[in-house]
Amino acid sequence: MHQGYYQSMGAADMAQLQATMQAIELACNSIQMHTNPTAAEATLLSLSQSPRPYQACQFILENSQLPNARFQAAGAIRDAAIREWGFLEPNDRRGLISFCLCFIMKNANSPEGYVLVKVASVAAQLLKRGWLDFTAAEKEAFFHEVEQAVQGSHGLDVQFAGISFLESLVSEFSPSTSTAMGLPREFHEQCRISLEQDYMKAFYCWVQYAAFNVSDRIIGANSEIPEVKVCSAALRLMLQILNWDFRGKNSIENSKRGMDIFYDGMKQENDSLRRSECILVQVTGLTALLQFLLGNL
Repeated sequence: MHQGYYQSMGAADMAQLQATMQAIELACNSIQMHTNPTAAEATLLSLSQSPRPYQACQFILENSQLPNARFQAAGAIRDAAIREWGFLEPNDRRGLISFCLCFIMKNANSPEGYVLVKVASVAAQLLKRGWLDFTAAEKEAFFHEVEQAVQGSHGLDVQFAGISFLESLVSEFSPSTSTAMGLPREFHEQCRISLEQDYMKAFYCWVQYAAFNVSDRIIGANSEIPEVKVCSAALRLMLQILNWDFRGKNSIENSKRGMDIFYDGMKQENDSLRRSECILVQVTGLTALLQFLLGNL
């Protein structure tokens, strides 16, 4: 058991955390075995709907031996944090995101990839939820460790986890794949513009470096090696960024005036078409190359 975080807790509190974890594990097993699924689903729902379930969810993520229980705990963190965001202290907001990022890095070699994907998605959603509130320094603090991971400073497993997190983040900031948060469209648009202008180029450079760095080892190998997984993830993210609907600085004024980002009108459509014509020749070749490489890795 990972007790470092919980050593200061009393025996009664620890017993309560253990009981909650056992109840969630039992519910997950019941659903899997199709035994009393209604009661099991109610148990899982109660975790997500309970006020401030973060300590229990973190305990489950760090201590449960059941992947489905960890998956449910991650989802409960997301649901509760989005619902209670306006009432959380700034330190609590940052702490939840840091916990998720640390979890995926620390467990990067876990065989339960779907749990890591879920936790990375939660981190991306919470980071976006606080995007307009966090200072530049706070964002840089989050991304410093991610950059180190993506560049391979902590090994291939952590490198893959860092790239996967950026994939989730870019998807979360894209209007076509973002998660509903009960917020106005202007919020999503301002987040998209900010990410596009301040971070997208950096993300691309990080993964481009990662892809080039491992490609030499892949080319020199006589059989498939772990670097292939990292290279594939890096190429996917590069392709994802190349397919991003870049709109430029004029979008900021449109967003401030409350324009609907999904129906911007004919002017923006015409501007987009002219911009696409200018970059089509440059991007098409690189996109085709990335698709070819992804299909052959």
